[in-house]
Amino acid sequence: MGMHSIARAIALVTTVFLVACSSLGGGGESAPEAKPVAKKKSSASMKSVIKDNMIVPAKRIGPVSVGMSVSQLYDVMGEPTQSQKGHEVDQYVFEDLEVVVDDADESVSAVTTQSPDFATADGLKVGLSVLAVKAKLAKLSGPLLIREEGEMSTYYAGGMVVVVSGGQVKSITVRAASGASGS
Repeated sequence: MGMHSIARAIALVTTVFLVACSSLGGGGESAPEAKPVAKKKSSASMKSVIKDNMIVPAKRIGPVSVGMSVSQLYDVMGEPTQSQKGHEVDQYVFEDLEVVVDDADESVSAVTTQSPDFATADGLKVGLSVLAVKAKLAKLSGPLLIREEGEMSTYYAGGMVVVVSGGQVKSITVRAASGASGS
């Protein structure tokens, strides 16, 4: 047992010595150590960005969340393909998303998609039939308001606006849940 204890002590001393030498080593070894730390910081800040194609009513579509600041929007989406100034809002168009930013607090107030690549957890997405929309929205808690104008129907439910025309979903918008009145 004495030999085993001595071997463990030598291993421990050697490990401590190597760790101490590497932290005190020359400039060649300290530069690679600094780079992984910087990468960890940037990946930690990117952790808050969700990179999926989920539609979460009253919360988000993909990486764009309701309430997100303009700087966060720019960090996540980059340059828009189009932008337009409206009354008290700015609208930005990206590849698959249209984003409305409130001028008052410079935050995202609504996100819209016309792409079937985005869907709710239960599969509500652009391209579905009216029957599928009614079935999926019936499962949501809270009031369901429906506005019909000619062949277009708009469903307002729990922070989500679903526009149906020609028997299919044409667009889905996510906004704060308090905006269920259809304004």
